[in-house]
Amino acid sequence: MRARLAAVAATDESPSATVTARDEPFPADPRFDGGRAQPALRPATSAAGAPFGDALAVAASRYADAHGVLPGPEPARTRVRWRPSPRTALGAAAALALVAGGVALRAVATRPGEPVELPVPLPLVSTAAATSAPTGAQDVVVDVAGAVVRPGVVRLPAGSRVVDALTAAGGATDDADLTRLNLARLLVDAEQVLVARQGDPVTDSPAAAPAEPGDPQGASSATAGSGTRGDARVDLNAADPATLETLPGIGPVLAERIVARRQERPFASVDELLEVVGIGPKLLDQLRERVRV
Repeated sequence: MRARLAAVAATDESPSATVTARDEPFPADPRFDGGRAQPALRPATSAAGAPFGDALAVAASRYADAHGVLPGPEPARTRVRWRPSPRTALGAAAALALVAGGVALRAVATRPGEPVELPVPLPLVSTAAATSAPTGAQDVVVDVAGAVVRPGVVRLPAGSRVVDALTAAGGATDDADLTRLNLARLLVDAEQVLVARQGDPVTDSPAAAPAEPGDPQGASSATAGSGTRGDARVDLNAADPATLETLPGIGPVLAERIVARRQERPFASVDELLEVVGIGPKLLDQLRERVRV
């Protein structure tokens, strides 16, 4: 711009206006170029001898008269900074959060889980089965006599019952009176099972003393009151609870009640069983031919 103004001023004042160099050099300065003197420029003047600044002012005045305004400096470039709106910023932040959450969930889902040690279940042992299972079980040998097909000695597994002994002896005959036997009673080793015939007299015999170990005769005598030899009826005043439980309809509870009743006062007749709680006329009719006093 200054060059244009200078050109206008030079053209208006004198075609021969130039910028000339100074005739004498500037004083030497040891800081520059080793102390040698440098030629210096003298202030530029127009051909008429006026300073260049005056010519520039004249040119500016004439330019303003011709065009109305002076040319101003070029507008400075301003930096434009992109600033998003709050809604855009929130949307971008939410999108980034969703992406980060998805990546985290995928990483957790694909990560192999640590093995979990499960407790080893302990084997359950039924106490009822443990107590009911015989320890060191042995066979029992019994003598089956009376109204059976093959009377004699039979060997049966431990835990067998009277009905098993009759089956081993070929079964009862047609004239056998099975009502005098408790077919569900457990067998005792070395005992005799006597099957009475119909019409045989029923003999009363006192309850025998308990058998000594290894005494077959005592063992057979001990079963006289339970229907295996002699009188098949049970003595209400002498039978123990286990023998009373062999009667039909008598369980552990009723057996204990019968024992408690006779401890208070011995039974004088079979009909006094009605005084025992739990025994009624119907049950008494079933027991009448199987018990005595």
